[in-house]
Amino acid sequence: MASDSTATPNAIGRYRIDRVLGAGAAGIVYRAYDPVLNRTVAIKSGRIEQLDQAQLQHLMAEFRHEASIAGRFAHENIVAIYDLIEDRGLTHIVMEYVTGRSVQEYLQSVGPMPVEAVLSIIYKCAEGLAYLHYNGVIHRDIKPGNILYHHAGDLVKIMDFSIAEAIDQPGPRESGTAAYMAPEHFDSTRKITPLTDVFALGATMYRMLVKRYPFSRQNIAAEIMSAQQVPVHEIRPEIPLPVSQIVDRAMAKTDAARFQSAAALAHEIERVLGACYPGSLIASQRDAYMTSL
Repeated sequence: MASDSTATPNAIGRYRIDRVLGAGAAGIVYRAYDPVLNRTVAIKSGRIEQLDQAQLQHLMAEFRHEASIAGRFAHENIVAIYDLIEDRGLTHIVMEYVTGRSVQEYLQSVGPMPVEAVLSIIYKCAEGLAYLHYNGVIHRDIKPGNILYHHAGDLVKIMDFSIAEAIDQPGPRESGTAAYMAPEHFDSTRKITPLTDVFALGATMYRMLVKRYPFSRQNIAAEIMSAQQVPVHEIRPEIPLPVSQIVDRAMAKTDAARFQSAAALAHEIERVLGACYPGSLIASQRDAYMTSL
């Protein structure tokens, strides 16, 4: 095994480390300060004390892949990648520091989220995905843990592009998180396309609304392929039927029955927000725009 101290470093390259923001089995994210550009950043690093040499090399390759994919994007609903640096023989990703926490953390602490908030978050994610798809990239791992959210500023950011791929080179079929995978992940006759992200966003919306997975984890591949999820309005009756229908259409088994783009999903959410929650910020902005035409 690679050996190293588990203590938080004082610095990585020119960046002064402030504190740990989060850690997983293989990676750790620090809050840091860039003295050259006078800004706070986040730095993703490997937890080398947890990894053998082969695992470490794989993780560093993922970091380089993520930076090469996401580093060229600039969108308000996508976490920006600022730099890829080498320090003490390791690769680190320097990215935008975002106040808030993941949607997964919100679900764990507060349970199902308010319906209007879910619509707003999914709308912004759909806008971010539409931008990605327009630029030729499929995210491939949309889930609550990869969406950053801060309710005070209604800030929403998609993160983690470690398995994102070009649309014409979609990569290994099995990559992703099983609970949010579309049927085409399990059917070798079908392609991974931007609509795969639409399905994952629908499954994410399902989880945010009812805090339940759409399918059981015991037979998940078979259920995703052929079983119909319980509609969210049957689990949580206060959810308006049009909202439930958005989830079901986003999670349609076939490409033809699904929203035909992330932009189409965003447009439908905008319409339903205007009908069901006319006081929402997105609905108000839409009304103001329509009035100005």
